[in-house]
Amino acid sequence: MQASVFSLALVLNFLLLEVSSVPFGSQVRAKLGNKIIHLELPYQNNVFKIQKDLASATGGFLYSDGFAIYSIDANFSSASNTKLLGRNNGPRSGYAPVGQPVSDDVPPVNDLYALAGFVQLDTDTIVIVSIYQHCILGLNRTTSEYHVIAGTCGSSGLVDGPPGTGRFSQPSDVAYNVADKNVIYVSDKSNNAVRKVTLDTGNVTTVVTEGIYQPTSISWSFDRSFLLVSNMHNVAKIIRDGDGNHSVQTLDIAVLSYGFGVVEIEPGLIAVADTAKQDIQLLDVDRGVSERARCSLVFPFSVLYNSGRLYMGESGAISSAPLIRN
Repeated sequence: MQASVFSLALVLNFLLLEVSSVPFGSQVRAKLGNKIIHLELPYQNNVFKIQKDLASATGGFLYSDGFAIYSIDANFSSASNTKLLGRNNGPRSGYAPVGQPVSDDVPPVNDLYALAGFVQLDTDTIVIVSIYQHCILGLNRTTSEYHVIAGTCGSSGLVDGPPGTGRFSQPSDVAYNVADKNVIYVSDKSNNAVRKVTLDTGNVTTVVTEGIYQPTSISWSFDRSFLLVSNMHNVAKIIRDGDGNHSVQTLDIAVLSYGFGVVEIEPGLIAVADTAKQDIQLLDVDRGVSERARCSLVFPFSVLYNSGRLYMGESGAISSAPLIRN
């Protein structure tokens, strides 16, 4: 009897210690205010990614709707909406396919299914993933010419190597760090992997597979010290040590129904689109808590933080909401 009482006391003491380690009443350090809609898309196209346009002198944006990559001004005016690469989704007058392959081994523009993730290397060069062609493309904005950077268009697999040998399987997004100008990282969705591409050779290598499941989005942290990956049900950090080895740390403070776009707003504060829940999850890593933003979204796919607002790419719209400190 004494032993059982002693054991119960140990358990209760352990539970009290666990409870006391979590600040009482802790909450995410910020929330989102009321959203406004900036742009409505025809055919309810999904906005898979949105970024600031490096080539815009007036603070414009780039976005992808799965069928094409577009530029648009800071006011999201329809008159400024310009297709940079891609094909039609339906018979829209004035929306002819745009883009010229540089050689015969590059897919024609109408075969570039699911142009989703992209990243800008500079004001003239955009790297784009073609999900269902299983390859990584480079677009010259001046000439509208595009070429294969990595992978083998039309063939899927998990194979390291140069273009024509290397294989992806439904690559979904790409991240670039200006501090390392010869490297991009790719979330390789159906391979449950993160891949690394050396830009000058197009050689692809596998960085991590453990802890990665159906990754849909990849981005650099606020201080560019680690990568964030949106898995189907959680967010993971990819950390590189001094020897060049990568490890994965899963952030279990939020369980997602179907995670998509992810961004670190500031150190320790992360926003991730939960497409299935039609909401944004805010993760406060320092406090170990997460909350739903409750923004009344329609299947959000992408997020971008800029000038105090979180921009959100939804099904059929681009919207934004102010970040409000708690």
